[in-house]
Amino acid sequence: MKLKDIFTNKLTSIFVVTDQDSENQLNWIIEPTDFELIPEEENTYFVKAKQVSNNKTTECYLGIITPERIAEIAVKKNIFGQTKVENLNNQKNSIIPAIASDCFGGYELFYAKENPQVGIDILTSGLAIAKNKNVVAEDLGYILRDQGRIEESIKAFIISEEFGPSSEYIFYELSGLYEQLGLQDKQNEYEQKFKDNGGIA
Repeated sequence: MKLKDIFTNKLTSIFVVTDQDSENQLNWIIEPTDFELIPEEENTYFVKAKQVSNNKTTECYLGIITPERIAEIAVKKNIFGQTKVENLNNQKNSIIPAIASDCFGGYELFYAKENPQVGIDILTSGLAIAKNKNVVAEDLGYILRDQGRIEESIKAFIISEEFGPSSEYIFYELSGLYEQLGLQDKQNEYEQKFKDNGGIA
């Protein structure tokens, strides 16, 4: 099927691009997949997404290049119900994936400034089914940290630690979060873990 027909398949969460020779992106050929989360495999995918405003979300799709997890284009419907492609940087409201990711990348992909809880809910659901729980847990941990939800952020980063954190900086984050709670022993413990794993304070 062509990208312009993506809204006709309501059951698929992730489509893989199999042919992008056309200059018109709407004519790219896509195939449905059974992926439940954004995969690590190198490819270009279109995934279900949400455009987030303060009081509602609108369904759309986001083009994501893996494994870098780069998102540059959104697929939406115009007021006449026609499919259109838009640059992500030109959006007035945030557009975030409606499903979590098994592929590492910047957590901002899931951060909707208008209503951060939307991304938090998506990641929380994804954590339950994730193969790479460290990936989803870190995305979740960073957003919760930015929202000042310290205890919840710690719980998320601890899950990342259990499954193998992406880098020593997860220990650094935990040290800082425990510091905010005034838990000196825990702060020192994770500061040491940070150093033991190659971190330079």
